[in-house]
Order: sequence, then C-alpha cells, then structure tokens
Amino acid sequence: MDKTTLEMNKFVQFAFGLVFFALCSCQYSTQQVHDTVVACMNDTHVFFSPSTNWDSISAADGWRRWDNGRLLTRRIAMPSYNVRPTITAHVTLRSAGDPWDKSGSFVLIPDAAPNLLDVGFAEDTIAAKDFPGIAFNEAGTGYHPSIELLRFITPFGVGHFSGTERADEYKPVYIPNWEDSVHWEADVSHLWEALGDSATLGIYIDTWTSEGYSLDVQLDFNANPATVIPSKPIATIPLVNTSKFGSEQTAYDGFASAPLKVSVTMVEPVTEAVLHYTATGHGGHGTGDEFVRCTHLVTWNGDTCLSFTPWRDDCASFRRFNPTSGVWMERTYWKGDSLDERIASSDYSRSGWCPGSDVPPVLVALGDLDAGTHQLVIDVPTAQLFTESEMNFWNVAAYLTYERP
Repeated sequence: MDKTTLEMNKFVQFAFGLVFFALCSCQYSTQQVHDTVVACMNDTHVFFSPSTNWDSISAADGWRRWDNGRLLTRRIAMPSYNVRPTITAHVTLRSAGDPWDKSGSFVLIPDAAPNLLDVGFAEDTIAAKDFPGIAFNEAGTGYHPSIELLRFITPFGVGHFSGTERADEYKPVYIPNWEDSVHWEADVSHLWEALGDSATLGIYIDTWTSEGYSLDVQLDFNANPATVIPSKPIATIPLVNTSKFGSEQTAYDGFASAPLKVSVTMVEPVTEAVLHYTATGHGGHGTGDEFVRCTHLVTWNGDTCLSFTPWRDDCASFRRFNPTSGVWMERTYWKGDSLDERIASSDYSRSGWCPGSDVPPVLVALGDLDAGTHQLVIDVPTAQLFTESEMNFWNVAAYLTYERP
C-alpha cells in the first residue's frame, strides 16, 4: 500500500468516526439546554376564613381554595426536557399576622382517582370512614395519597412581627436581628416523571387565623448537558400520607391503636427501589407526642428496613425566625452560681421538627423488588391517642420510587 493510499484510508476512518459520533449524538440534539423557573406563588396569601364565600372556580391568582383557605391547589404546566433535569422546590414564607408555629406542606396530588380532592372535602364519602386519604388502596377504593415535595413548619411570627417593639424586648443577645422571612428548598429531581407535562400542586398550612401567611413558591429546572445519557425512567407510587389536608379528614392517631399497613403490587420486577419516609409528631403540651420521643418501626415484607426516632434537638438554632415565641425563665448553674436564664418555646426539642425548619425525608434503599404483592408496615408503639387536652397525632408520609425496566 503506497503512502497516498494509507493517508486516504486514515482520512476515511476519521471522517467515518465523525459521522458515527454525530449519529450517536443526534438523539440528544433536541434536549433543552436552558434553565426554567416555574413560578407557582408570588406573595400569595394563605389564611383561614370560614366566612368567605369560596367558589369552585380558581381565584384571580389561579389557585383554588379548600377547607376555608387552608389548602390551595392549582394545575401547572411543566417544561419539557429529553434528559432528566435537576429540579429544586423553593418555598419562602412570611407571617401575615399569624404568630403561631404550624405544619405545612408543598404537595403533588396524583392524577389517579380517587385522590385528596375527590374524597377529602365531601360529606358521606370514604372521607368520613377509616381515616380516608391515608393509605394507597389498590384493592378497594383505589385511593392515591398526596406526595410531599417539601414539608415545613412555620416559625413564630417571622416577618410580620420581626420589627415590633415586643419582639425587640424578647431578642436574645446572640441574635443580631430577627429575620424577615424563612426559606426552604428540596431536590425533587427524582419526581420528574411524576410531575409530567402538567401537575396538580398544593400548598397546605394548618392555620386557624384570618391573617395567615404570605408565600413565594417556585420550581427551578436546571438542564443537564445534552451529552448526558438518559437514565432509566423513575416510577413513583404514593403509599401513605396521614396529614389532615381535607376538611372531612381527622387528625390521625391510629398509630396508638395499631400499625398502619399498606400493600402494593408490582406487575413485573423492578430495580433500585427507594422508600421516602417523612414523619413529624404533634400534640403540644409537655407530655404530648410533640415533646415525647416515639420510635418508628418500619418493615417491608416483614423485614425491618427502618427503625428511628424522629427528634430535633437543635431548635435553638432557629431562634432568629421566631420573634413571637413565648419566653420563660429556667434555673441553671454557671461557675457554681445559680441563675435564671431565658428559654423560648421555639428552643425546645420536638418530634422531628423545629419551628422554622423543613423536614427532609429519610431515604431507605430497598434494592430490587420481585413481581407480586409487597407490604409496608409502620408501627409507632408509644404513640398516644388524640384527646381534647393534648390532641396527639402523627403526620407520616411515604412513597416509593423505582427504576422501570
């Protein structure tokens, strides 16, 4: 082979390589390369108003109000990507006059029916029986509970009360100033397929005041490089949500009586299954479930996959968000002397949360799952019954993600 022919062969091989690379890459050529912000709420007022004539049509801001304004829902379009983007949920909250700490959630309401909007607000439905809207029920009603994108706890009065004279009197020396708002964020990229082309999103706050809160909520979609090879699609199955989102629901104290059991059937084997588990205890008062450690025993197909006690003992680090927190004096000892020291209600440790904190889920890797029926069992042996004086209940949410074949 002469030199000219050798050089020509090298050129042909190089050209063929370029064409092959182009052909292999063309499947990603339509991938969006821009980032997208889906603005869900902008200074939106969430408040309780039983006297308001809430109609069945979305308000001017596009959000529909339920339960006298404590739950807002809206169908929102989602951007399209060929490769799974990084998705971050953002919630910024300011008190509009509510001084209390309240549980809140940013949720995805499944399209499958029945869901929360089908049964949580109408009388004489399954909402009035057996704590509806609690567990996935594929064999009976077919109920699909809501999926929590981000659970949060409102602080005591952040923003609205941050500049008041009373708040200044209660400000500890280690805080330079009261914050104007509180912000939380969560990575929800694994829920890209569950969000789809559009999704029904909800914001819930357990407020009982006409002043309520002001919220900014958005989803940030950050495009991954077009050269990234798409991973397997991720499926999501909502399993449990015991939070009282609907007016016809009841605060769930069922753990005090028996474990909560949920069955789900896989029609084919799946891989990389993950259980997403979120739990917060409530009840107030010194001996309620809010202030008592309760161990959660979670089993999957009879095997313990999670045993932990939801507990936060770092609540004092959120003091700057809690200008209306009650303050007491406690006796302490320093260098042999007895003295009184101020402590705020927001400083006390609680069952999985602090006033002003978010509540990230606990992730439990379940691995590969065979086709057939699987069972999740959640047991909280020391949970207490709901009473008029302590009002104990647990907000527990769980959903399953896995890779489709």
